[in-house]
Amino acid sequence: MRTKPAILAFFALATIAMQGLLTSCAGDENLSTEKPSTGTQTLKINLKPADTRAAAYTDPGTDAENKINRVTIGIFDKNLDTNGKYPVKTIQDASDPTAPSITTSQLAEGDKVLVAVNAPAGTFTGAKDMADFESKTLGIDDALAGGNPSATIVVNNNLPMFGISTIAGSSPTFSASVDVYHMVSKITLRSLSVNFSATGAYSAATFKPTAVFLSNVPDKLDFYPVDAANMTSYSTFATVGTPQQGESGVSLNLKSYLGTASPIGFTPVNPTLSGVNTGSTYNWGIVSPSVTNILYLYSMPSSAATSTRLVIRGDFDPDGTGANKVPVYYPVNINYNSSVGTIPDGGTAKQIYPNKNYIIDVTIQGKGSSDPTVPIDPENATANITVQSFTPANQSNVFN
Repeated sequence: MRTKPAILAFFALATIAMQGLLTSCAGDENLSTEKPSTGTQTLKINLKPADTRAAAYTDPGTDAENKINRVTIGIFDKNLDTNGKYPVKTIQDASDPTAPSITTSQLAEGDKVLVAVNAPAGTFTGAKDMADFESKTLGIDDALAGGNPSATIVVNNNLPMFGISTIAGSSPTFSASVDVYHMVSKITLRSLSVNFSATGAYSAATFKPTAVFLSNVPDKLDFYPVDAANMTSYSTFATVGTPQQGESGVSLNLKSYLGTASPIGFTPVNPTLSGVNTGSTYNWGIVSPSVTNILYLYSMPSSAATSTRLVIRGDFDPDGTGANKVPVYYPVNINYNSSVGTIPDGGTAKQIYPNKNYIIDVTIQGKGSSDPTVPIDPENATANITVQSFTPANQSNVFN
């Protein structure tokens, strides 16, 4: 017969054994869900603006438009989660934007890399997966005015860019080559001329340009990735809130950097244009053509039903006497060659795509509209548009 002390010892041993078994099970469970530690890893980004330039001339110049001031790097798992998303691993701002790199852990070859350039701090806070990162937006001031809503000049060295790639290499050192593209659009007025008919009602007419501005510009920009092969495949545009304008007379939603009452960067001469089939041209410069004085503005990409337009304002004198002079507007649809009905960039007519420079030559042949928001139909001016990389799209519009 067992004694009482022996029985107590037996139960004590049984209790200890059970506790050990439970501890072992708990440890096994933790091991099955915890990712193995990889230690500190380094990811170096080879970052470059991809075949982007202002134009064949130097308006602000490539150095300004391709300036990289801030780099945000998002790393996402190469494998989809149960919700069909690529989950985030880390989102960091590079300490040195000229040679961006980050240190982290849990990286693997093939993981996805998203890079945003010149986005304000905190733009991507809370992004849980790659789709969240891509759906973040910038307001118009951050996208076009470098965060300064009172900016009055358009030379911008803080334009937003975006690119996507994958991680290469093995632990602890990885790399990724990322081509980034401009997310905004550029509108260039290369030339403005008149060509009045010798036998028409306006054979003695004159036109004096006084301002150029953009109208119906979306107030948001998103980071949906562009396609390097064809920027017109960019199909996701931020939802348009209140369209912004570059002239206070058009709307209270005035953004000074969307227009100018004078050419940018030099003293305007505002010559009076006249001529019968002479094609006299004003290039917004003292000497014509003066490629350094060409007027350019930046815009958001847009697929809005009311298209973004470049509007030329000026004084129209139907008989050249000065007695009947009236203010008129020539609203030019962008990405549409009005004289022949073609689409310069190969996308959808009157939609504006990112990373494109729409270079516009305008010829006036008749009286403009009394309202800057109402396009002229039939047009009294034609716009011939070409596209260059910041990618140009040339167009030529004639206003009859």
